[in-house]
Amino acid sequence: MCSDTSEECEESDALVKTKDPGRQSLEVMSSGQQPAEHAAWLKWASLGLLVFQNSGIFLMMRYTRSVDGPLYMTTVTVWLSEFFKAVVCSLILVVGHLRGGGGCGGFAAQVYEEIWVQRWETLRLGVPAVCYTIQNNLLFLAVTHMSAAGSQVLYQSKTLSTALFSVTLLGKRFKAMQWVSFLLLAVGVALVQNQDSKWASGKASASPVIGAVASIVAAGLSGFAGVYLELMFTRGSTSIWMRNVQLTLFTLPLQTLTVYQSDHAHIARHGLLHGFYASTWAVVGIQVAGGLIVAVVIKYAGNILKTFAAVLAILVTCLVSYLLPQLGFVATPLFGLGVTIVILSIVLYSRPPNVACCDDD
Repeated sequence: MCSDTSEECEESDALVKTKDPGRQSLEVMSSGQQPAEHAAWLKWASLGLLVFQNSGIFLMMRYTRSVDGPLYMTTVTVWLSEFFKAVVCSLILVVGHLRGGGGCGGFAAQVYEEIWVQRWETLRLGVPAVCYTIQNNLLFLAVTHMSAAGSQVLYQSKTLSTALFSVTLLGKRFKAMQWVSFLLLAVGVALVQNQDSKWASGKASASPVIGAVASIVAAGLSGFAGVYLELMFTRGSTSIWMRNVQLTLFTLPLQTLTVYQSDHAHIARHGLLHGFYASTWAVVGIQVAGGLIVAVVIKYAGNILKTFAAVLAILVTCLVSYLLPQLGFVATPLFGLGVTIVILSIVLYSRPPNVACCDDD
């Protein structure tokens, strides 16, 4: 399932094409047939939304884990996010079929074909589904024990994990400047973690080691799952929306089991939505919107501008964390140096024409 950062959607959607009429209709709706000024507006609007989503998810998760009063169960929040993503993607597929003249019957036929007829392909999605389920829960654990800025910067190590898995699983090569960017990323992440651990050590309920491990493991799972999907879907013919629906077949049962094992006693006493506020629902909404925003950004903005969106998101998170005292964040010069190095590594990584070079001919 597409995660809060939605990088798995980015990996697979650029690779998959489809033959179904619903997808063709959706492509027509968002194709270059749009007026140039309309496409430009969508480009910058989608980019702004991606900055908001990348930054907002960490800020809101941190805020909701630091407010006074009963805390919501993060396992339930993840389950709701996955459920609403499935609903939204299903509605997009239905609308696409209706516009393409296929109707609801066409949608049902596509679901049968993609899920049951190609059931072995669907079963293979269980691997990334497990990764994304664990990753989404770990991100909540990370922001509980770290600042929003610190957890977001550490999560950027997904770039390094993606590169390593691309080399080992896909046989891809990277240019010298990109390897330099990986080294800078490791240095920047180490600085940020060191300084953020000093911030967290002053809080009785925070454990900097747990927060850092959760962020880095989530980044590793994200990198592996994204490369796995790329390896799986290079010759695929399924839309990103159907892939989300297929992934839900695994993520929802897995997350249901997680909810039961972790919080069934608490739910029995207080109810499923205990501790839910408007800000909690905002977290759910931002997570659901993430995959949709990424799909639009890929179509209109491209990977280079998406990279700068990641840079801007880090800066926004750091600035807002510094300005809002309720987030309890204190910036230090070394923390700022670490963030600067991470941003530089992202920019260097995106400079070559091809982020990941293909194999030798």
